[in-house]
Amino acid sequence: MDQQRSSLFNHINTISRIQVQISTLRSQFRLHERYHDIESIHQGGETLKDLQLQLDQLQPTHNNEFTFLNSLKRSSDSVVALYAHMLRVHSSNLSKAEEEANHHYLLDRLDSSILSMSEDSFRLADHALQNSQEESEYKARLMQSMLIILAILISLSAFQTLRLFRIRLKELEQGIKQLSVGKMDYTIDVGRKDEISQLAQHFNQMTNRLKASTISVDQLQQEISKRTSELEQQKNSLRQIAEHDSLTGLANREAFLKSLNEVIIHCSTNKRRAAVFFIDLDKFKQINDSMGHSAGDAVLIEMAHRFTSTLRKSDSLARIGGDEFTVIIDPLYESKDAAELAKKLIASLEEPYEYEDQTLYLNTSIGIAVYPEDGTTPQELMKNADSAMYQAKKAGGNTFHFYNRLMNQDTLAKIQLESELRSAIQQDQLTVYYQPQFDLKTRKLVGVEALARWIHPEKGLIPPCTFIPLAEEKGLIHQVGSIILTKACQQMAQWNGEREAQIALAVNLSAKQLNTPELAGSISDILHTTGLNAQHLELEITESCVLSDPEDAIHKLEQLKALGIRLAMDDFGTGYSSLAYLKKLPLDKLKIDKSFVDGLEINPEDAAICQAVIALGHSLNLTVIAEGLEHEVQATILAEQGCDQAQGYFFAKPISAENFARCYFKKERKLKQEENI
Repeated sequence: MDQQRSSLFNHINTISRIQVQISTLRSQFRLHERYHDIESIHQGGETLKDLQLQLDQLQPTHNNEFTFLNSLKRSSDSVVALYAHMLRVHSSNLSKAEEEANHHYLLDRLDSSILSMSEDSFRLADHALQNSQEESEYKARLMQSMLIILAILISLSAFQTLRLFRIRLKELEQGIKQLSVGKMDYTIDVGRKDEISQLAQHFNQMTNRLKASTISVDQLQQEISKRTSELEQQKNSLRQIAEHDSLTGLANREAFLKSLNEVIIHCSTNKRRAAVFFIDLDKFKQINDSMGHSAGDAVLIEMAHRFTSTLRKSDSLARIGGDEFTVIIDPLYESKDAAELAKKLIASLEEPYEYEDQTLYLNTSIGIAVYPEDGTTPQELMKNADSAMYQAKKAGGNTFHFYNRLMNQDTLAKIQLESELRSAIQQDQLTVYYQPQFDLKTRKLVGVEALARWIHPEKGLIPPCTFIPLAEEKGLIHQVGSIILTKACQQMAQWNGEREAQIALAVNLSAKQLNTPELAGSISDILHTTGLNAQHLELEITESCVLSDPEDAIHKLEQLKALGIRLAMDDFGTGYSSLAYLKKLPLDKLKIDKSFVDGLEINPEDAAICQAVIALGHSLNLTVIAEGLEHEVQATILAEQGCDQAQGYFFAKPISAENFARCYFKKERKLKQEENI
């Protein structure tokens, strides 16, 4: 019996260890989802190997455990397959956006399979405990049967020997009565050696065995009770991990969707309304990039605290990933109630957050979808609230927006445009237009700015303000930028090869392009392939390119400068750059933004700003160029202020390479021919 009990305890302990490994495995994949580190994946792989070994060693003790053990092993095999897929994604050459999409899908699948393993392990543990309890009940019934059989035997013996052994049988009868009420300490004096004495001796031996058996059963029941309590605690702990965000303690995506589904069922039954908020912190990536993930985590914890303090007890708050939070408003009596609560959530972030020695100003954008008007399923409400949140961001952020059905049309149009842009990259539909740049004093051509254009086979010319932001968002800007730079350098190398007077080519460089690790190497390759002299290439950056990581930006720009490339600061004065960084940047030119040039002739403030930028640029030995000139008077004022160069519709609109050559270079050749005559 002790051996059976030991085997039972070992069986239950093995299941308990499997549950702990499942919990560890899920935590390791959650760490990878949060920090994207390959170490967490490798640790998860080791845990998965140990888990497979434990499952192979685990043998069912009863037939009813086969079903749950087989289900557990199937879920484990699924996790092994998904883990292998994740390793293949890590070693592939997918773009960052594609890799993140694959990770999100795989992590969701892994999470679901691991949760299935956890549920099966608990069912297996429950059945093991139930079987152990059944064995205890069997032993109790066995003891009762033994008592009944013993009573029958004694009765028969008493019937045969009643006259001779009445006094001795009285002792046996008393012993049986004591035994029947659970008193096992009673013993019968054996006395002389006869049949009654032997019977008394066997009775005493039996009571001793029953006493030992009862003690063992009690111990087993105590152990079972203790193990049941421990397993229940582990089950609650796993449920807490499975349904809550480890950073903030809020409900996670799975728990939120479950709660939302319950709210929808309740509202449908009772003809009530509810609302879903989709909340996203504005510019959270800048905090992570500039101050580190520890600062980002602290901000998320602070947001969770402020939101929790603002919401009603009946509302449900969750963190579903990154800087995204969701809220269920139930019940919702009027839409204005949702609007008022959204205002309060935004206002809760107005007070600056102090992190170490930094003061952070937090803003958030909120999208609102209402049940049943905006959706009748959790997925539909989440999707529409997310669309509304992006509308709030488009409006400038730090506000809220209700969903309307026109948003779906915008989303579908955006998806269609992305597909067409990918095709445009493959089918060479992207081209370059050129806008001339002139010396303001001599009015001679000194340079040209290359501007991206998309010639759609059906829609015609698509302006860059439509597809460049989309390329930035979808991770296509590197391909688009490379195509435009290569084509522009090829064209400029051809033009400069045909002319004595060399002109410069200006090309815009986005912040994401500047963050490319091998930027200088890739541009050097393009110059080598196209044959354009590096000193004839001028790359324009904006102030925002430098803000996220000034030191890294300066290092990248110095690498470009070392190649002989000229550098210009575009849209100067519209951002938030520090003059301390400005003097560190290896610049050659400052570009006055069109917003200051537009009111130059009528607004003294714009004129003063232009004068100040020109003076600043010249004090740093930089060439100053103004963009967006539309009138002769603007060119005159800028020339009087000392501005070196200008471009704009006053001189010429951006035009194709063929038209540019016909307008400027053919005239030059004709004038030169006339001079030679």
